[in-house]
Amino acid sequence: FCLNRSSSSFFTLTCFLAVHSPFKMESVLPSSYTAVEDAFRSFINTLTDIQDSAQQKWIQFKQQRSTLERNMADYNKQTDGSQKISLDVGGTVFNTTSETLLKQEESFFWGMLRSGQWQPDKTETGQYFIDRSPHMFGIILDYLRHGEMRVDGNK
Repeated sequence: FCLNRSSSSFFTLTCFLAVHSPFKMESVLPSSYTAVEDAFRSFINTLTDIQDSAQQKWIQFKQQRSTLERNMADYNKQTDGSQKISLDVGGTVFNTTSETLLKQEESFFWGMLRSGQWQPDKTETGQYFIDRSPHMFGIILDYLRHGEMRVDGNK
C-alpha cells in the first residue's frame, strides 16, 4: 500500500489519524496547534454537511427526473405525434401538429409538450393562446416544418 501527497487516500488517512489518533494531540503539540486541530475538525464537519446536502439534492433530482420521465411516457401514450394543434398567436391562428412542434429537441415547445405539464390557456374556440408576434411565429413554425429558415420566401 503506497500513498502520495496528491492522492485522496492520503487526505482521508490524514483526516482519520487526526480524529482517531490514540494519543492526545494537545499533549504533543503546542496550544496554538490545538486551535488548528479545532479548525481542521470544523472544516471536516463542514465538508460532511456539504456532502450530506449534495446527496439529498441528488436524491431530489433523481425523483424529479423520474417524475418527468413518467410524464413524458404518459404524453407519448396519449398522442401518436400527429395530434392537430391550433394556436392563437397574437390574434392570428396557426394550425399545426404536435409532430411539427416536437421536431426541434430542447425547444420551448418540445420541453413543454414532453413535460406533460403544459396547460396553456385555451380560447373559446379551443385554441392555445400564445402572446407573441404572429409574424415571427410564422417564420419559426416554417422552420420547424421544413428544417430551413425562410424569410420572405428565401432561404
